[in-house]
Amino acid sequence: MRASLVGSLGSAAAFVLLLACPNLANADATHYQTLQLGERSRGMAAAYTAFAADGAAIWYNPAGLPLLEAKLLQGSLSLFQIRKIKIENAIVTDGPDGPGGETQTSDFNIESSPSLSGFAVASFALGKRRKEFDDRKAWQIGISAFSTYNEEVSGDIQVRDELGRTDSIQFLQVDRQTYIGAAVGWRALKKFLVGVSVFASNRVIKHVETVALSFGGTQNPAPGSPCPTSPTVPFCIEDAQQVNRNTVFELNAWYLTIRIGLMQLIGERWRLGLMFQPPGIRMGGKSTLRFELSDIDATMDPAPSESVFAEVRRGANSPLPWILRLGTSYVISDKATAALDLQLVGPVGAGQITPGLPQLEGRANTSGVLLSTGTKRDFTWNISVGAEVQITKYLFTRFGFLTDNSGAPGRDLTGDQSQGFSVDRYGFSASIGGQKNSRGLSAGITALFGKGTGTGLDFTQEAFDTDNNFIPAPVTERIFIISIGGDIGQAADVVTTRLKEKKKEEEEAEEQRAEAAEDEAIDEETDPELKAARERAKSTREEAEKAEEELEALEAEKEQLRNLGEEDQGAIQDMTKGGINLGR
Repeated sequence: MRASLVGSLGSAAAFVLLLACPNLANADATHYQTLQLGERSRGMAAAYTAFAADGAAIWYNPAGLPLLEAKLLQGSLSLFQIRKIKIENAIVTDGPDGPGGETQTSDFNIESSPSLSGFAVASFALGKRRKEFDDRKAWQIGISAFSTYNEEVSGDIQVRDELGRTDSIQFLQVDRQTYIGAAVGWRALKKFLVGVSVFASNRVIKHVETVALSFGGTQNPAPGSPCPTSPTVPFCIEDAQQVNRNTVFELNAWYLTIRIGLMQLIGERWRLGLMFQPPGIRMGGKSTLRFELSDIDATMDPAPSESVFAEVRRGANSPLPWILRLGTSYVISDKATAALDLQLVGPVGAGQITPGLPQLEGRANTSGVLLSTGTKRDFTWNISVGAEVQITKYLFTRFGFLTDNSGAPGRDLTGDQSQGFSVDRYGFSASIGGQKNSRGLSAGITALFGKGTGTGLDFTQEAFDTDNNFIPAPVTERIFIISIGGDIGQAADVVTTRLKEKKKEEEEAEEQRAEAAEDEAIDEETDPELKAARERAKSTREEAEKAEEELEALEAEKEQLRNLGEEDQGAIQDMTKGGINLGR
C-alpha cells in the first residue's frame, strides 16, 4: 500500500502528521475479515463455513472439498482498492496564548491504495466413485497460495521551522502476510465430512526510518553571516538540541497453521459447518534491528552528547491467534441459498516483534516511532450473513453483510508509546456473474466502514514535561474493494478440450477421405480376384479396429475398479504441476 499523507498545518504539524498515523501499514494485522478469499465467498460476505461451495473451502472449511468438482482450478484478484482514514484531533498544540492557555487541535485525512491481493487454488478428487455419494469420490485434495494483506507506506517530509532550520523524516514500511498450503477432505459418511488444511504462514515486515530534528535555540546575527557551521542558515543558532535517528528493522516470520473442518448435511436443505484453527506454531524466521542515535544538547552547559550504534539479531515473533468459525446454510429454493457465520478469534499475549536496546530505555521506541511493535491482541468476534440467488439460467448474484472487528487493544490513556489503531468495521458486499456447465466468472464489490481510536500527538509544553506525547484520537475509516474471479482452470479446460476436439475432427476427416479413396479404388478395380482381396482386407481391418476398441473399453472398466487408477495418478500429477505453477 502506498499512502499519500496530506496536511495543511505548519512545520510542527507536518512532522506530527507522520506520528499520528504510525500503524497505517500494519493495521490489517489486527483484522480477520477485511479481505475474503475467493470471489464466491466475497460476494456472500465470508458466510462460507457451511456453504463452502468452491475452492475457498480450503480456507473456510476443508471438509467441504469432497463436494466440489472432481478437478478444479480457481482464482480471484482484487482489481482496485481504496482506503480513506480521518483522524480527528490528531494534533494538539499550545495556542496563541502559549503554555497553560487554550490549546488548538487539527484533523488529518489519509488516502491509500493497498496492493492487489490474489487467491489461487487447485483441487482434485481421489479414489473410486461411489453411488451413495451421488457418483462422487470420497477424497478430495487441494493446494493454495494467497495473501491476506499486502501493504506498503512511505513518506519523505521536510519542513522548515521559524529559525530557518529543516526538520526531516523519511520512512518506508512494508507489511504482508502470505499463506501456502495443502488440504484434504474426506466424505466419511453420506451426510458427514471432515477435512484438514495445513498452511505455512509467512509474515514479512521491513521498516526503514530516518529522523533529523532540532529543538530550541536562539538566533545570533553575528557578523560574517552566513554562519560558518551552518551555511544554509542565515543566522547562527545557539543553545539548540540536535537529534538524529536511523532505524532499520526487518522481520521474516514463519508459522505453521492447521485448520480442522467438520460438515454435517441435514436433509436436502440444511448444512452445518465448523472450522477450528489452533494458535500458530512457530517454525522459524529471524528479525534484525539496526539503530543509530546522535543526540547533542547545547541547551545545557557543558553540552552533553550521546552517540549509540547497535545491531541486534534474534528469532522472529509474530504470533497467530486461535480462530473458531461456526456456520449454517439453508437452500431456500432451487434458485436461492442463505448462509450465516460466526467467527471467534482468541487473544494473544503481550510481547514485542522487535528486540529492545537496554542502554536506551526511557527513549522513544528504538525500532522507530512510526512502527507499533506490540503483539498483544484482545478476544474479538465477527458475523457474516450472505445469500446467493440465481436470476436466470446462466446469471446469478450474491450479497451479504459482515463485521470486521479489530483485535487491537483499546486506547484510552495517554502515554509515551504509540499503540496504533483499534477500529471496528462493518460492511456490505455484492457480486454478479455468469455460469454455464459449472464454469463461471464474476465481479464484486466490498465496502467497509469503521470507527475507533488511533494515536495522536500532544505537542503542548505540559505533554513534553510529563512525557505523555501519544494520545488517543477518534478515527473513522472507509475501505472499497473491487474484484474479479472465476474458474480459470475450467476455462482453460474448455480451450484444451476444444483443441483436442478439433484435432480429432481433422483426424476423422482424414480417415473418411482415406476410406472414400479406398472404396473408389475397389469400385474401379476390374480384376475380380484383386477386387475380392481388397474387400477382404478392408473387412479384416474394420474387424481389427472394432476388436481394439472393445479391448480398450474392457481395460478401462477393469481399471475403474481399482482405488487408485490412472485417473487418480493423473490427478496427483496434475496437482503437482498445479503446485509448481502456483508457486511460480
